[in-house]
Amino acid sequence: MALNHRAQGGVIYVAGLVLTIGASTFNIMPLLTAGAVDALGLSDGQAGVMSMAISLGSAASAFFAVTWVRNARWRLAAVIALGGMTAADLLAIYFHGYGSFVLLQGAAGLFGTAVICLCLTILSDCPESASGFGLSNAMQVVYQISTFLVGPFLLKLAGLNGLLGLLAVLGALALAFTPLLPDRGQASPTDGTSRELLKAVTVLAVLGFGMFFLNAGAYWTYVQVMGESNGLSPRLAANCVAVGISGGIVGGAAAWFVGDRLGRFTPLLISCLMTVAAAVLVRGHFGTISLIVSVLLYFFAWNYSVAYQLAIVSTVDRTGRGVALTQVFVFAGASAGAGLAAIFVSPGHYEAVVWLSCLGACVSTALFAVALRMQRHEEGRRGLSGAVG
Repeated sequence: MALNHRAQGGVIYVAGLVLTIGASTFNIMPLLTAGAVDALGLSDGQAGVMSMAISLGSAASAFFAVTWVRNARWRLAAVIALGGMTAADLLAIYFHGYGSFVLLQGAAGLFGTAVICLCLTILSDCPESASGFGLSNAMQVVYQISTFLVGPFLLKLAGLNGLLGLLAVLGALALAFTPLLPDRGQASPTDGTSRELLKAVTVLAVLGFGMFFLNAGAYWTYVQVMGESNGLSPRLAANCVAVGISGGIVGGAAAWFVGDRLGRFTPLLISCLMTVAAAVLVRGHFGTISLIVSVLLYFFAWNYSVAYQLAIVSTVDRTGRGVALTQVFVFAGASAGAGLAAIFVSPGHYEAVVWLSCLGACVSTALFAVALRMQRHEEGRRGLSGAVG
């Protein structure tokens, strides 16, 4: 993607915006679930099935994206994916039967994740990709906070259809920006076969990504419940979490501003220490301040770290498809973290959440450290071979 510096900056902003809208269904899942329960009379179990359908559609989409993301014409792919997501949300306004609604939400997750995989790949082709990933993370958090502030009023005013309409309008807005995306990306230096994609260094990096989201699945699932178990009212606990999410804006912005000045491993190490500190703050008995500080630290670390994790994956993977593959590990890791925590927690006893958060962050950092070391060794060997030749 031979673009000048100004054009590259424009691509980063547009890809970040389109990615944010593509991720909208997953990022506002609690609002969507609450709206479906109230408007459609879904039971808690049926709401869980709807969430599972979105996650399954998203995981399948990410897995399939590996096969097309380097070969497709990007603008056309963006139009198809955004069009599919928008159509699913519009149809869901009119089809409120349980089966049809769940199916349509699964389709929204499938098409939305195709948008995410595409835009992550576009950002990975930009120089200092960590900056682009950081900016897109910050934009997603701004969107998430804005929607959580507006969403309850929208649900009260127009019900579930109002929220679905908002998602459809955002999808149509993103479609208007697709002509500004690159038509194609950099040529892959390999044939892109599964053999190349499954090289040890790439596998270690994507496993590191998955382990980080194992930690995220445990913490994000239970942090508000843990606050309530320490005597905070549901509203106060939710407000503390909402305030803490804003730390993600700062974390993403920090990655965008700092770029590669500190390298790529140092930010991961800093984020790991912050994640451990955030988990320890909600161990045992804690109050409002501890909860707010914990979530602030956690979301800063989350969005700061993921920008560099994606940049590392795009560096060690020579096929150019690894960044898309990471999204499979997002859902697999988060599901595993929530599931493992569920086995061990009980009312008033959430130590397992703390230890899973710490373990996931530390193992993730260690796996990335090994991957980077292997990558440097491989580059050194190629350099020596070239010198000899």
